[in-house]
Amino acid sequence: MHETFWDPFDGTQSPALSAPDKSAPNWVLPDYLKRLELPLLLLAFPAFAIAAFSDTYRFYGVAAFTIGIGGGLAINHFSDAEGTLRRRLQAAAEALGFAFRGNMPDGRLGTIRRRVPELFTLRIGGSIPLVISSEMWGKSPSGVPLWLGAAALQSAALFGGPKQDRSVGPDTMFGNTVMMIAGYRLERDTGIRVLIMPEFVTAIGPLDRDIKTESVEFNAKFNIRMSMADGQSAVPDEATADLLRVLTPAFQATLIDLADRFAARVVVDGDTVFFAGYQNLRALDAEQLTGLVKSAVDRFAEAAVSFKRYAE
Repeated sequence: MHETFWDPFDGTQSPALSAPDKSAPNWVLPDYLKRLELPLLLLAFPAFAIAAFSDTYRFYGVAAFTIGIGGGLAINHFSDAEGTLRRRLQAAAEALGFAFRGNMPDGRLGTIRRRVPELFTLRIGGSIPLVISSEMWGKSPSGVPLWLGAAALQSAALFGGPKQDRSVGPDTMFGNTVMMIAGYRLERDTGIRVLIMPEFVTAIGPLDRDIKTESVEFNAKFNIRMSMADGQSAVPDEATADLLRVLTPAFQATLIDLADRFAARVVVDGDTVFFAGYQNLRALDAEQLTGLVKSAVDRFAEAAVSFKRYAE
């Protein structure tokens, strides 16, 4: 009999959990070869353009494209990259005391995306779509039942990388991007659906049309939208009062800090909060990178419930 956990999508979940995976490949590629994976894959983009649009250099473009794609995928396969990333997330779940499922069953991701589609959508000039592939269940230190969806992705911090950046050891552009979504229940039903996303870079003057609070700093960082959680119409004054009960000054102050740490985004859907974001982690040493992933997930789980009491 599987243990039962609170779940924001199905009410409860009794998932078949992943057994602790301490395995490692029988042999591993040297670190300097692993770091070639992303440059090789990036090489494929200009190579494809040369192959497609240049008659003179088409042969060289095709050759470079083949080397880039083939070499990058080969390094990914022989370095057990997917297994390593999954084990890092599992280590983070174990450190939190959370149950862990490494691979979502068919249809599960679709259920999640239908509930919070905005978190998976590219907003040009606003925010990048999030990716999750694993999930975990447990309780925050304060005892709040918490669901976490996460993915660890190989990354390279090009052009300075994202602002949500942490690194250890020698300076390097390579590491992992950890994307996360947390869900938990409020003690009350707000009756509204509030979408708080990173503000658009084009939000200037008449183009800045979202809901405003009294905080200039909060308005500069977040784009605020509201609808009724039950899909029904409501008296505008009542809806505004419900919104103000959620967006308290303390709530706003907490999110301002989290905007810089995680590129934070929040969906308040009736009595459920979804907190989402990512961190770009850079390290050369594999153990250091595993430690960074653990720390990122732990800090994110703590941050997710840090504004709960302000919204209730």
